[in-house]
Amino acid sequence: MSAGLDPRLLARAREVVADTTGFRDDAIAQEAVERVLRAELARGRVPTEVLSELQQLGSPLAYTLVRAVLVGETYFFRQSEHFRYITHEGIPTALRHGAMHLRGWSAGCATGEEAYSLGACLLACAPPGMPVEVVGTDLHEASLEAARRGTYGAWSRRESAPALHPVYELHNGRQVSILPEVRKVTRFAPANLLAPLPERFGHFDFILCRNVLTYFSPSARDAAIVHLARALVPGGLMFLGTVEVDRTPPGLTREGPPELQAFRKPRPEERTFAQLPVAQPVLAPRMTPAPRRLSAPMPVSPTPPPVPPPSPSRMHLQALERIEEGNVAGATAVLELLVKQAPDYLPGLLELALLRERAGARDAAFPLMRALRTRAGQLPPDTLVDGPEALPARFYLASADAYLNLGALE
Repeated sequence: MSAGLDPRLLARAREVVADTTGFRDDAIAQEAVERVLRAELARGRVPTEVLSELQQLGSPLAYTLVRAVLVGETYFFRQSEHFRYITHEGIPTALRHGAMHLRGWSAGCATGEEAYSLGACLLACAPPGMPVEVVGTDLHEASLEAARRGTYGAWSRRESAPALHPVYELHNGRQVSILPEVRKVTRFAPANLLAPLPERFGHFDFILCRNVLTYFSPSARDAAIVHLARALVPGGLMFLGTVEVDRTPPGLTREGPPELQAFRKPRPEERTFAQLPVAQPVLAPRMTPAPRRLSAPMPVSPTPPPVPPPSPSRMHLQALERIEEGNVAGATAVLELLVKQAPDYLPGLLELALLRERAGARDAAFPLMRALRTRAGQLPPDTLVDGPEALPARFYLASADAYLNLGALE
C-alpha cells in the first residue's frame, strides 16, 4: 500500500508518532499513517512540503497523525475485577487510614467510559458527604469532547462487563447518558503520559491505566509508569493492563494476585529500613579538663576527621522526604545543591526539573532536561544508574526526550 509514497516521508511520519505517543514502531498502524499522508498529497501538496511540516513537532499535521493511530477501544466497567477490588479493598483501606476525600485518574481514557465508571464506583462507596473527584486524560481532543458529551450507544455497554454501580440512564430509546451526579464529579483534560501530570491536578487514591502501555516502547513504558506512580498518594493503588508489565514497578508493591496487575504506593511508615534517613551519631559532650600546672604542656586534642558529605542518593532521599512533607522550598534547596555538587547524577537532574515543572517554572526546567538528555545519551542504554531506584540510562534519555518534544508540541 505504501507504493508511491516517499520513504523519507513515511519514516519521518512514524518518528513523529513515536516521539509523541511513545508507541513501539510495530504498534504504529502503517495504514493509518499512509491514509493521512495520502490525504495531504491529494490536497495538492508536494512531498517536500509535507516533510517540511513534519519537521515541526507542533504542526497540525503532527496532531492529525497522532489522532489517526491512537486506539480508542473502551466500554463501561471494562476489567470489572479492578472495580470490584477498589470497592471491596481499596476504598475501605483508604477510609481506615483517614482519607478525607477520594480521587481517581483514568489515564488514557479515550471517550470516557472508564472515567465515568470509576466516578460511579467512588460515589457509590464513599461515605455520605465525602468529596469525590475523577480526572480523565487523553492525547486525543476529539475523544475528550465525546467524553464530555456523556452520551453513548450499545458499543459502550457489554454483557461481559456488568454495570457494577449506577453510572448511566436510558436516553432516547437506544442511547444512554451519564447520570448527573456522576458527570458532576468527573472532568476531562488533555495530557501525555510521557510527561509528568501538571501539579494542578494533584494526587490520586486510584489510577487506572489499562491497555494503554501495551503499545509503548520499553523506555516510554518505564517513563510513563514513573509519572503515574508519582501521582499516587501514599497508600494509593495503580491498576495496569494484564500484559503491560512483567515486574513490580520501582517504589511500588504488588497487591492481590499477579493477574490483577494492581500496585500500591507504600505509606511513609511502611518504608523499608534502607529507605529511612540515616541517623547521625550523637557526639558525647566534651568534658572540661581539670586545671593543670602551667609548667605542664597542654595535650593537643586530635583533630576530628572531616564528616564526609552525604552521597547524591542520600541527598535525593532527603529531598523526596521534604516533598512528601509538603516542604517544596526545602526540597528545591536540597536538589539545587545536589545538582551543583553532582552534575552527573541523572536522578537529581530529573527530580529538580520535574519539581520546577510542577511549580510552573518551565523555563527553568528545560535546561535541566537538556543536560539530562546530554548526560544520559553518553551512557550505554542499559547501564543501571544509581539512585533511590536503580533505573537504566535509557529511562532518563526517554524522559528527557519526551519532555523536550512535548514542549515543542505545545
